[in-house]
Amino acid sequence: MNRLFVALALPEHVRSALTRLRRGFPGARWVAEENFHLTLRFIGEVDNRSMDDIAERLDRVREPGFDLEIDGFGCFETKGKVRALWARVPANEELLHLQRKIDTALDSVGVPRETRKFKPHITLARFKDAPLDRVNHFICESSPFRVGSFPVGSFTLYRSFLNRDGPIYRPEVVYPLDGGDFSDPYFDEFRDGEDYEFEESEAAS
Repeated sequence: MNRLFVALALPEHVRSALTRLRRGFPGARWVAEENFHLTLRFIGEVDNRSMDDIAERLDRVREPGFDLEIDGFGCFETKGKVRALWARVPANEELLHLQRKIDTALDSVGVPRETRKFKPHITLARFKDAPLDRVNHFICESSPFRVGSFPVGSFTLYRSFLNRDGPIYRPEVVYPLDGGDFSDPYFDEFRDGEDYEFEESEAAS
C-alpha cells in the first residue's frame, strides 16, 4: 500500500528561513527542512493501481503558476494543549482554485473527500500537549516573519514512509503549472514529471 498526499514544495530560501526559527523548546519535534510543504489534499493509503489512476488524473489539472507568502504563525490546540505549530499562508484565489481542481480530479477516481475545511499552512513542529501560553510566547518572539512572496510553479504527489526517526516524504510526480518556475534545484530530479515508476519489490499491493 502507498500512503499519498498532494502538496506544494517550498523554495530553498523559504525552507532555510523557516529552519532558522528553531530554538530551544522542550518537547518540540521539529519538521526536517526537506519535509516542509503545504498540503493541498491528504489521500491516505491506496494500492498501486489506484496510485496509477490518481497520478494520471492529476496530470490533467491545468492551472497557472502564482505567488504565495507567509504572514505569521498559528497552532492547533485543544483545551489549552498544543499539538502542532505552523506557518500561516494566506489563501489567495489562485491557491484555492488549484486546490479545488485537485479535489475534483481525485473525486473522479473515488478518493474520499476531506471533511476538514482547507486551511493552508506549513507545519513547523509537533508537540505532545505543549502549554498554549508557551507556544504563544514563541509565536510573539518569532513575529514579524518576513521572507517575501515566493513563486509556486508546480504541485507534487508525495508518498510518505514512516520510520522511528520521523516520516520521509518522497516526490512521486511533480506537475508543472503553466508558466511555472523550476529555478529551485530541489526540483531538478523530478522536473520532467516522468519519475513515476515502481520497482519490482513495490509491486505487491
